[in-house]
Amino acid sequence: MTNYNSENKNASKAHSKPLVPYCLSNLVSFKKAAFTLAEVLITLGIIGIVAALTIPTLVSNYQKRQTVVKLKKVFADINNAVKLSEVDNGPAYTWEYPQNDTSSDETLFAFIKKYYLPYYKSAKLYDVYNFDKNYHVMQMNKDEKLPTIANYLVLSDGTILSFFSNLPAGYLWIFADINGKNPPNIVGRDVFVFTGYIRTAAQSRTYGRYSIRFWSKDLGDTNIVTRDDLTNPSSMYGCSKAAVMDDFYGAGFYCGALIQYDGWKIADDYPW
Repeated sequence: MTNYNSENKNASKAHSKPLVPYCLSNLVSFKKAAFTLAEVLITLGIIGIVAALTIPTLVSNYQKRQTVVKLKKVFADINNAVKLSEVDNGPAYTWEYPQNDTSSDETLFAFIKKYYLPYYKSAKLYDVYNFDKNYHVMQMNKDEKLPTIANYLVLSDGTILSFFSNLPAGYLWIFADINGKNPPNIVGRDVFVFTGYIRTAAQSRTYGRYSIRFWSKDLGDTNIVTRDDLTNPSSMYGCSKAAVMDDFYGAGFYCGALIQYDGWKIADDYPW
């Protein structure tokens, strides 16, 4: 009995001897593999620098993609509203357009109420006296505000369509703020210019007597539009922050047409 216990104790001792050195050796090995505080700080610094360089680009690219998606939707929705309205009111080129060059005439408000409002679900129509007085749209170069538009059609998703009549010259401007009252409210960033254009019979071979299009140089179908036409800073409408300013007209009015021209994308040289 004594011998067994003695042997068992010796065996247990022999078995337990390596445990302490083994654990210690692992601990020493683990300590050797750890990072020092300096190494951790350097690594975090590198990650921070990389993030600072890449995140703004990623955010900008995301914003551009979202802008194009919203712009295409607004474009499709305006054209769809016109088609629905034509079913009830006849061809768009025969509608009863305001016959003066103004944005404040009551006849323009009545025109929008009849031909556009019923064809947007849950949309609301405001005149300048009943709309947010803090809402303003800036020119592309951010130097000037656009004159206040008197009629605002606010869609269910928050998009703001504001109208400016230039009849009997043949067109109705539609300014679309694709994210509503949210900033930046700048032409070419979140505000784009469409036109409902009435053509003569001679002009209608390509686009018909009436169409909703981005404002651009070839509305009368008499000019060939190039990319340089749309970006030319010497044009009062050019999609350029250096475009010539002239009263109501301003830089960036061609930007929607440029995005469409580039295959529905915001190119690297776009004046974002």
